[in-house]
Amino acid sequence: MNTALMIGAAIVSVLLFFGLLGILKTTFKTALLIAIVIFVLQYFTGIGPQQVFDQVLKFIGGIGNWLQRSGSNYKTKESLLWLLDLVASAIVSG
Repeated sequence: MNTALMIGAAIVSVLLFFGLLGILKTTFKTALLIAIVIFVLQYFTGIGPQQVFDQVLKFIGGIGNWLQRSGSNYKTKESLLWLLDLVASAIVSG
């Protein structure tokens, strides 16, 4: 085998390994922060996890609709007004 090929493969493997560790660390950190936020909301306000995730799904659906509208024949200004209306109604209702 070629020595340069082995050294290059070893370097790429090490970089991929450290990249994977970074992704896992970020994933666990994010999951822990989400759990803490939900626990604090439930403990201090009585808002349950299902209510939080229902609201998140409303936001995700609204953003998806906004992206579809902004990519079609709608003008950017109209789609931004629609998104602001969505956010304002979510704040008022919840």
